Amino acid sequence: MSEDWTELYRPSGLNEVVGNPKAVQDLTNWAQSWEEGKPAKKAAVLIGTPGTGKTSAALALAADFHWDVVEMNASDQRNADAIKAIALRGAMGETFSDTGEYLSSKDGKLKLIVLDEADNISGREDRGGVPAIAELVRSTKQPVILIVNDWYALSKKSSVLKNGTLQVKFSKIKTPTVRSVLRRIAADQGVKVSDGALEVLAENSNGDLRSAIRDLQALSAGRTELDEDGVGAMGFREIEQTMYSVMDDIFKRKDPGAARAALREVDETPDTKLLWIEENLPHAYRDHLDLYRGMKAVSRADDFLSRVHRRQHYRFWAYSGDLLGFGVCAAKRKEIHGYIRYQFPMYLMRMSRSKGNRALQGEISAKLGALTHMSARTARQDVLPSFKLLFQRDERFRLAMVKDMELEEEEVAFLLNDKVDSPAVKRVVAEARKMTDGHEAPPKKESESRSGPASEPPKPAPNQARLFSF
Repeated sequence: MSEDWTELYRPSGLNEVVGNPKAVQDLTNWAQSWEEGKPAKKAAVLIGTPGTGKTSAALALAADFHWDVVEMNASDQRNADAIKAIALRGAMGETFSDTGEYLSSKDGKLKLIVLDEADNISGREDRGGVPAIAELVRSTKQPVILIVNDWYALSKKSSVLKNGTLQVKFSKIKTPTVRSVLRRIAADQGVKVSDGALEVLAENSNGDLRSAIRDLQALSAGRTELDEDGVGAMGFREIEQTMYSVMDDIFKRKDPGAARAALREVDETPDTKLLWIEENLPHAYRDHLDLYRGMKAVSRADDFLSRVHRRQHYRFWAYSGDLLGFGVCAAKRKEIHGYIRYQFPMYLMRMSRSKGNRALQGEISAKLGALTHMSARTARQDVLPSFKLLFQRDERFRLAMVKDMELEEEEVAFLLNDKVDSPAVKRVVAEARKMTDGHEAPPKKESESRSGPASEPPKPAPNQARLFSF
């Protein structure tokens, strides 16, 4: 019982990967093209939410084709030097087996380079990671797999990653499939689990097979039987799943009191609840008067939340919750029927995706503040906008700032509003490095290039009176 069941029952081959047959077939075809020596895309990106089998599929693929694996995950430092030392070096050369046997790629002996959670490369400790990954994808001689949860966050940083990789999407595992896997594991472990308990575990996983297996292992510890009562006290693992079900309670049900009670059960702050309801209210209430009354309740709830922030009087949270649950539900006069596709709040999505940019902005502001002898906050508010505009328009200034502030590729890309592996960013960084090494002087201004170097100011005539002569 002490061994991790997610590792114990990890698929040993692609035929054991469940829930995503198309993704498995795409991976198989991609690996086969490597075996034949003519891959159309040198790297594959496995895209999907946690627990859908992305890492298991990558390792199963390596097992099926007898490839050794070089893996870097979230616990490893993934800056430029680390990726070049481990992944890029492994991808550029030949390989050796675990026993030390030389394996020639000409004879079809390959190794798989796996970068897990590649979209979480951010911050100072992972500086230069994205350009190194782009270089890895561009120049690799071995198959490469990137595993990501948010493909958009990574692809917008690099055109090479967006256009030079095969994207394979993994969907959430369906409830019947999760239930079937749990039943097989329970039988193998000698634990008798009722159908109702399996249903609760499968529904609670929200398509995350790994979390379902871990829940089963935790609840089965010290037991030989498990029923609904044994799993009934376990809350939902994913906030999004709970919020989706609450949306129906608020928008479709006719009982405002029940809607208020359901919203109270959500383990999230009132600010986030408000964002969920504000985002989805226009999709649910199509009648203009219903929408007006609903948004009025949301607006009033927002007033109470602002009072909490100003006065630190958290009793107002209750009023806000009543308005969001009871008020919005009671606002409708017409019944709501049919399927509503609820959306994750765009504000939270934008904040999540801009996390890396905000971190870069903070680091540039700190360097700019040190250069101008002011705080990073003041530099960010008062200097950075003008600095960014001047950085984009004046090449001489741009090169000097890259050299003096020791700006890195990600920071240059942010200031130029360009991708980190674009030719413009690479050229600026390369020229700045030449200036640092003393190999090249900064480019001359246009006025200097047309009329030669600026002339020295005229010297005063010998008999000319000076200011201090009087």
